[in-house]
Amino acid sequence: MLNWNKIKIHYLLRLVIFWFLFFALFRVLFIIYHHAKIPDGQHSETSLSFLYALRLDLATICALLFIPTILWSLQQFYKSRFFHRINLIYNILLISIISAFSVFNIKIYGEYGSLMDSEDLVYLIQPKEAITFLSMWSLLLLLSASAFFAYIGIRSYRRNVISFSVPFENRSMKIAQIVVFPILLFLGVRGGIQSAPINRNDIKYSSLKINNDIATNNIWYLGNSVCKPKDTLMENDSLNAQ
Repeated sequence: MLNWNKIKIHYLLRLVIFWFLFFALFRVLFIIYHHAKIPDGQHSETSLSFLYALRLDLATICALLFIPTILWSLQQFYKSRFFHRINLIYNILLISIISAFSVFNIKIYGEYGSLMDSEDLVYLIQPKEAITFLSMWSLLLLLSASAFFAYIGIRSYRRNVISFSVPFENRSMKIAQIVVFPILLFLGVRGGIQSAPINRNDIKYSSLKINNDIATNNIWYLGNSVCKPKDTLMENDSLNAQ
């Protein structure tokens, strides 16, 4: 198996690639689990969701990378195991949380036909609420699946991504990266230099709602639902379905 640690790839670029692959994994699981909802003869169009998903995936990844970028920048000048451990803990927690959200999103979509939003968080925060539409066995199965994919993600991260402590020797290169990376992350979160930030309608490509839902990063959608009123999301979903 390829070990990325033997290849000289920037830590932050490794992290970007890791998250792209991790989100793609859950997109594959989503398609497999909900394949019956996709009309016959439309699966080739569904596969295009991986391409159209890239912009929202990148916007989500850039948001997730702000803290690792700050820690990486500090590590360049003040090499410390403390920064390394904080970064490791942050990414492990992030992988675990995103695994749980993504697994429950697949289940919730089957129940309600929509992606997981802020109102559905109660099922994760208060498991007793989840029992109102899930059996205890189903809940345990979802939690087990979340733990399994979190384990896969953490193991992959620790094997292939974790070159955090390797500093750049050239001081000018360090400073240039520390200045440029936050700008790139900000532009990535916005989806580019256009006047309005990227939104869900920007990745709409199909007349089938489920295809557009598959192309929508569920973590971005959940975060957006926390920041925006429910009515706004419903209006956007209505436009997306047209």
